[in-house]
Amino acid sequence: MRLRDEDRATYTAALDDVIGSTEIQRRLARSGVKASQLRVLGLAEGPRVASTAEREYRSYLALRQRARGEASLVPSLSGPGRQQVYGAGLLPVLAVLTPVLAISAAALFLLLGYGLRLADSAPAVAGNLVQAGWISLGIGAPAAVVGVLGLYRTASRHRGGVPKDRRDQGLTAELDAARAAWLRQLHEGIRSLLLQHLDRSPPPDAGGNGTGGVGAGNDEAAVHSPRFTSPRYTGPDFGSPEASGPDIPTLRG
Repeated sequence: MRLRDEDRATYTAALDDVIGSTEIQRRLARSGVKASQLRVLGLAEGPRVASTAEREYRSYLALRQRARGEASLVPSLSGPGRQQVYGAGLLPVLAVLTPVLAISAAALFLLLGYGLRLADSAPAVAGNLVQAGWISLGIGAPAAVVGVLGLYRTASRHRGGVPKDRRDQGLTAELDAARAAWLRQLHEGIRSLLLQHLDRSPPPDAGGNGTGGVGAGNDEAAVHSPRFTSPRYTGPDFGSPEASGPDIPTLRG
């Protein structure tokens, strides 16, 4: 099983964590294997190790894809998506701005119109301003009612989205749990691989390089070897039939 490109860095980090663990470091100190050799082995055996956590990895991938699919539907301020349902939209904005602008214009027109009437100046202009002010006020009042209703409707939709937020939080927690389960199984697979390799590696003094190796007992091993025979040694050839003692003169009586 091959991991996705975005998950290979996670596998490498898990491999480094296992190599740096106390158990593996203690085994490395007693063996002739280097940490770099274990890292090369772990990277080379990545697909095989990943297959030991295939079930957890597939569950994690399914939840991650589901979370990403729902995240793509989150409303944004611009662009396609579900903005028409959950976003602010143009209608609520106009419902808020229209009464504000209409009432402001009505207040300005009425103030100027009645001011000109009080000053008894330009009665025609004053009448037009007063008329425009009342028209603006007549537009602003219904627009304000519509705006309030639009805001209430938008608030209701947002309140309806609260359970969705809770579902998102639940999905995030489920996704984190699935990732943690995958990482635990992945760490266990890496640990088993490294321990098997260390078990097959002989200790550094097994070749006779240590103080208690074969070289220290060569003499003793040679003595007890089946081919060892003691050097032949014979004493003086006293038992030879040709041997005779010194001539002793015979005394004649």
